[in-house]
Amino acid sequence: MPAHSNRRTSNFSEFIRYLRRSLPYLEEFHNETFVIKISGDTLLQNNLPSILDDLVLLHRIGVKIIVVHGAHKQILELLEYHQKEVQYYDGRLLVTEELLPIVKQAVADANWNLMTKLGRHGNSIFPFSGHFIQAQKLSFPDFENHFIGEVGEINSHALLHATNQHYLPIIPPFAPGPHRGLFILDASQIALEVAVYLRARKLIMLSTENSFLNLAIRPEETTTEAIKQWLQTQSTIDSETEHQVRALVEACQRGVERCHLLDSTVDGALLGEILTPSGAGIMITNSPYERIRRGRLSDLPMIMEILVKPLRDLSVVHKDYNYLEGNISNFMVFCVDEELVGCCELIAFEENQSMELASLAVKEGYRNRGIGKQLITAAIRQAKQQKRKLLFALTMQATHVFLSSGFKEIHPDKLPQKKRENYDFHESLIYGKFLV
Repeated sequence: MPAHSNRRTSNFSEFIRYLRRSLPYLEEFHNETFVIKISGDTLLQNNLPSILDDLVLLHRIGVKIIVVHGAHKQILELLEYHQKEVQYYDGRLLVTEELLPIVKQAVADANWNLMTKLGRHGNSIFPFSGHFIQAQKLSFPDFENHFIGEVGEINSHALLHATNQHYLPIIPPFAPGPHRGLFILDASQIALEVAVYLRARKLIMLSTENSFLNLAIRPEETTTEAIKQWLQTQSTIDSETEHQVRALVEACQRGVERCHLLDSTVDGALLGEILTPSGAGIMITNSPYERIRRGRLSDLPMIMEILVKPLRDLSVVHKDYNYLEGNISNFMVFCVDEELVGCCELIAFEENQSMELASLAVKEGYRNRGIGKQLITAAIRQAKQQKRKLLFALTMQATHVFLSSGFKEIHPDKLPQKKRENYDFHESLIYGKFLV
């Protein structure tokens, strides 16, 4: 076979492998709400079209997207153009009555440009913007004459109606107040409040300020408590990044399952973070990153891939696609985030109220991490819930994982008659655990 043909086959195999790994995520996130905050500096990047391509792709496959955008850089550039002095108060750009028209223009221009670029993706995308937020004026003890606000109320009915109709709402960082005034808001706070209020599945923030975080924060540090402790040790972190991180921590504490901070300069960061187990940025969560759940039809390609090596090693019995498809509800799978890395099958027998634990396998890169034992523990729990008296497993290789889980070698006459009739025990070991 020519060398270029080998390369093509290798590239194709790699593509199929990554596609299979992404499919569970696509099913998991269908019809879920993601709030995505895009910073003002990101809106000015050369790679913005690629970011929007990825965002639109998520929208088209059924993710409900709400975009919140910033405009801080655009505001500063327009103020500089008009030769206006920039002042800050309590970390916020001080917007006075004199500066308000310039700031409004900068925000409106950023909003219109984003809508226009999204609108170029065809008739299936319906981006639109509006005042989904009611603002309230921030109280500054030393300064009263300003137009800085915070989120007061959210028109959740309008946002939910828009996403259910496959529209793509875009929320700018300004909003009307109770007395018809217009106030400048912080985009991170808007994104936080919208994500919490709508019970979004994810809150994602894209910004160029986040480029160093992947090196600074280790994956094991990304619970809310660990991140708060990490922030206390940081003396050089810029205020914008700190503000984003604190907003994500608060969102997570208030019920958003997964919160993400991404470097928007990385090509494909949005898709990489959402559709791969390793991700492309920082994820903050208090919910289990690893879990066991029931099998689904979309898991079949990954289950078959996981079983390939155990089949070669004769440690599990071959079962074809049709069998797996017809019995997928009997499978339990172990997921790291949404990547399926282990599986087992539970087969119930009415005779002697027993249950077989079959097709126990763990993906090669995840072995020796206790995943097999966790699947066995889950199987024991399931068997007890179903009032089974015996949980047994047949294998052609001795394995300590059963012994360490309380199983013992048992005689074939302890098994149901149907199992004894359809299996050759001469080369098999039988492990059993009596549950009552």
